[in-house]
Amino acid sequence: MFVTRRMRRNVATVSPSASLQEARRLMRGHNVRQLPVTGEDNKLTGILSDRDIREAMLPVGLLPDASEKEMEEMLANTPVEKVMTRKVVTATVTDSLEDAIVLLHDFRINALPVVDDNGRVAGIITRTDILKAFIEALGVGEISSRLEVVVPDVPGALVGIVTIIKTFHVNITSILTTGHTEPDKRAVFFRLATLNVGPIRKALQEAGYQILDPKDFRK
Repeated sequence: MFVTRRMRRNVATVSPSASLQEARRLMRGHNVRQLPVTGEDNKLTGILSDRDIREAMLPVGLLPDASEKEMEEMLANTPVEKVMTRKVVTATVTDSLEDAIVLLHDFRINALPVVDDNGRVAGIITRTDILKAFIEALGVGEISSRLEVVVPDVPGALVGIVTIIKTFHVNITSILTTGHTEPDKRAVFFRLATLNVGPIRKALQEAGYQILDPKDFRK
C-alpha cells in the first residue's frame, strides 16, 4: 500500500504571510487540524497546527481582563510564519504506508505533508487515513472470522495451513504475521470469509497446529 493511494490530494494550504486568523478560518472551513504552509510554486516551507494557534493565543488569554476582541486582534496581526513549525516531517510520493506509520510514530505527530521530488505539496496523510487503510486491508467489518495459528519460523510454514483451509472452499481475506513468545516461531493471523470457523480450527488442531486463544495471554 502506498501513500499516494490514501493521501488527500485536495489540500488546504496557507501562505507564510497569512494571519493566524485566516489560518484558523481555513482549518474550520476544511475541518482539518493542520495546514501545510507553502511559498512560491507550492513548495513546502512549514506546517501550522491548531495547537500552534492555541499556544500563540495563550499569553493574551492569561492577561487580566483580556477580551475576545483583543484575542482576535492578536490573531489578525500575527503572521503564520511567526508560529509555524519550520522543520517539517514529510512523506514522499514514493513512500509506502508502512513508511508513513513509522514517521508518525517516531516523531509523535498526527499528519504528514506529502511532497514530490521538487518539494511541492502533493497531498497530506493523517493517522486516521492510515488507520482506515489498514482496517480495509485486514478485512475488518466484512463477514469473516479470525484464526490465529502458531507456526515454525521457517520458509514454507504457511503452505500446510493454506492447504487445509483450501479444502473447506473458504477464501482467505487477509494474512498478518508477527513474532511469538516462543523462539523460532511466529503467530499467523488469518481472516477467513466465513462465520463457521470451527471445523477449520478442528482440522488444523488435528494436523498438529497450535491455535491461539485470547485466554492464552491472560495472567
